[in-house]
Amino acid sequence: MRRRVKEIVLNGVLLAYIPFLILCFQKNHFMYGAFAGVFENPNTLGVSMIGLTVVLLMKLYEIIIAMLEGHQQLKLTIQLGCYTIFYLFALYVIMLSNARTSLLTVTILTTVMIVLLVKRTKKRFLPLLKFSFLLIVACLLLIIAIHEVEMMQKAFQSILLKMEKKSTNITDGRLDIWKYVFEHFSFWGHGAESLWVIGVSHAHNTFVNILQEAGLLPLVCYSVFLISIARGHSQMDKQLVVFTVFVIVAALGVSTFEILYFNVLHILVFVVSGFGRNKNMT
Repeated sequence: MRRRVKEIVLNGVLLAYIPFLILCFQKNHFMYGAFAGVFENPNTLGVSMIGLTVVLLMKLYEIIIAMLEGHQQLKLTIQLGCYTIFYLFALYVIMLSNARTSLLTVTILTTVMIVLLVKRTKKRFLPLLKFSFLLIVACLLLIIAIHEVEMMQKAFQSILLKMEKKSTNITDGRLDIWKYVFEHFSFWGHGAESLWVIGVSHAHNTFVNILQEAGLLPLVCYSVFLISIARGHSQMDKQLVVFTVFVIVAALGVSTFEILYFNVLHILVFVVSGFGRNKNMT
């Protein structure tokens, strides 16, 4: 039952992003020299793409595992090619939006997927050899795409230019905001958008933002909620554990330098929170 729910969620997210991306490119809105799509701030678009990236990496993980186990190679190879193209397109949109936090999160997620796949091979020679070949091909495709595909090249140069202008240090400016929040700590918080007094809409950190707006008690409750998801892994099968790992890593990655409120990734956090419930209750 839980696997069916996972598949419905994965396919639902993929379908939902089709009209969303069409609208983004139809509007073709740019702000601060970066692609913002339907949003006012390009970073919002970058963060919104993390939900899609999580789903694509989960699909890629499942396909690669099936290939390593020797199932229907031709069909799986076609699927692998399609989802790799979708992943590269998601990466393209993130780079075009100049969202450094999102790019860092995707890099971490991809690394986590590679580590989990290596672990899944259990150091058996043939599966490890197959995976090594697939990884080399994927790296070559990414390098070729960045250097030879014009749209990818422009997107890559765009985010590099932002890093040169604003520094590669993502904490730049954010540390001052966090310092202000802790210096003006209030147990009950200061209310929504209270950081406008220093000229910013939010704290660029989900946990610090909750502390600033709602206070200490909601922050503790939200933290306990996330911890409870991790503790529920014993009630899940391997595929659900991997999906949960992707979602939690992505959520923590985004939450470190942005706020994780109303987007697809946060919906996925609540979805995986149900996977850890006792099997007798489902």
